Amino acid sequence: MWAGFAAVALARLLSLPVSVWEYDEILFMRGVERFAPLEHRPHPPGYPLTIGLGKLLAPIAGDSFHALVAVSVIASLVGYLALADVFARILAPAAVPTVVERRQGVVAALLFHLSPPMLLYGPLALSDAPALCFLALALAAGARLLNGGIGAAVALGAFAAGAVGCRPQLAVAVGPMVAAAWIVAVVKRRREATSSPVDDGLADSTALAATGGPAGDASRAARAPRARTLALAAIAGYAVVGLAWLIPDIEASGGPIHLIKLVRRQARLVAAVDAGLARGALGAGALVARFVAHPWGPKQLSIPVLLLAIAGLVELARRRCLAALPLLLLAIVDLAFALRVMDPADAVRYALPSLLGVSFLAVVGLYTLAGSVRLRALAPLGAAVLVAGFVLYTFPILQERSTLPSPPVQAARWAATHLPPNAQVLVAPPLVPHAAQLLGGRAFTEADPGLSAPGSTEARPAFLLADGPGGWPGAVTFRWPGSEGWGKLTRGYYRVVSWNPLPACRFAAGFGVYGWEPGWRWLAQDASLRVFTGGARRLGIELGLPPTSPFAEVLVDVQAGDGAPVQVRALRGRRRRASLEVPAAPAVDVHLHADRAFVPVAGGLGTDQRGLAVQLLGCEVSNGR
Repeated sequence: MWAGFAAVALARLLSLPVSVWEYDEILFMRGVERFAPLEHRPHPPGYPLTIGLGKLLAPIAGDSFHALVAVSVIASLVGYLALADVFARILAPAAVPTVVERRQGVVAALLFHLSPPMLLYGPLALSDAPALCFLALALAAGARLLNGGIGAAVALGAFAAGAVGCRPQLAVAVGPMVAAAWIVAVVKRRREATSSPVDDGLADSTALAATGGPAGDASRAARAPRARTLALAAIAGYAVVGLAWLIPDIEASGGPIHLIKLVRRQARLVAAVDAGLARGALGAGALVARFVAHPWGPKQLSIPVLLLAIAGLVELARRRCLAALPLLLLAIVDLAFALRVMDPADAVRYALPSLLGVSFLAVVGLYTLAGSVRLRALAPLGAAVLVAGFVLYTFPILQERSTLPSPPVQAARWAATHLPPNAQVLVAPPLVPHAAQLLGGRAFTEADPGLSAPGSTEARPAFLLADGPGGWPGAVTFRWPGSEGWGKLTRGYYRVVSWNPLPACRFAAGFGVYGWEPGWRWLAQDASLRVFTGGARRLGIELGLPPTSPFAEVLVDVQAGDGAPVQVRALRGRRRRASLEVPAAPAVDVHLHADRAFVPVAGGLGTDQRGLAVQLLGCEVSNGR
């Protein structure tokens, strides 16, 4: 048990992040500094218990980031101890584990806490680790409900409420888990109460009761609290802890009505984006792979784990192991909810509660197979081989994260010393929270189509902070090296971040002009923009197509004001320029029409549902030819 504890502690401490990295980490940090779900500090409905734990440690840790990291590390260690206990108790027929069952519990707890998602996200400033810790504690209380009393029932409800307070979306799976734990306890107690003592001529019923035999079980069951009492105790525990985090959440949201509206609005957003737009062209097979297989890494690791889990499920069914029902129901309901609603880009994190069940089943399957060949030592050895594979798979990411600041942090530090004080700053949407937290209060504008400036005739330089490598001339890029794990374990954001100096030519988007990206702006088949020429007589428009375009070429008619249109033959992977004469005026309207367009998602190119024709790669005004 304690050797496993040391292993988890080392895994967390040796992979501590140097700096903040993920989008949600920023939101949680801002929530610790000032809890305001209406302002996405953090995002609704607020994750109040995670924020409360962060506030508790902030004076000791020194800042919100290190406080939340400390919460996650402590939660991992407590969660490991709880998981090892509950896994062992599930395997014990009388809920009193033997040494062999405790060893299996330790192996299963290690398989979970040293799995790729936990190695990666376990020490981050997120809500996952504390929520999983409370889930483990709730499962442990539920396992003790078989032999315990009102205290175990209160703990079951209280820890379940703690899990929901850390991650409110867990409420969907926590309710069935608590109900299953209560049902299992009631069924077990009724079986004990109706069982009759066995007299084999060597002991009477009194002796059996004294030694904990059938008569003792029946006597203990008769003295145990009734089912209704246990249910009320669990509800009371849930209510007390639930109110402790719900009341601050209601106050910060402006009252219960506002909180309900906030939750509904967030649910609609999740339904539209996570459950709709983000899934794009993903089929059912790819969706299941993201949530079920990818958390365990490459095929060489994920296939053995999943096959072992199936073998473990068969073994539990053979044993009629009713005690496993709360854990399995938690995993199944949470996974079904994630498959139906959650963004597949975040599948590895969203699948973490279901990994509790998979880890347990895989170890049961491992020990079953080892027992069938009468070599029990193969089970811990097999688990050690899997864990070694997990560590090697995640090591490239962990090494960079624990030795170098994240690319967004590197970009923010560069901006503090290199961006001109009067520069206009545009920020790509994924990096808006990072900019708000890390740019030292510098004013910026979100780089979306509705806020497409910078400026008009102003001569101020403008820069775009983008997620991805720089594409404009003079761009500066910050990166972590890539690895296979990035594609399966992360959303793919924030590994490469760049500052892009925007073209000196200033324009405002009309219609058909999409947001700034690192090196281009996509245009629809028909597009217009107003270029602020400042009296210049010539305008250069540079167009092109990316290497991934389904078209080898697109013909584009470019017209400035009432002048004659100029046709540009935009080619895949190349830049083509249109040079136009314009009237000597402060601004000129430019219209573009392409002969074709495509929708990326319709052609299996990612999840982008926009109608795209050609990329605007540059804009230049001058008085010469």
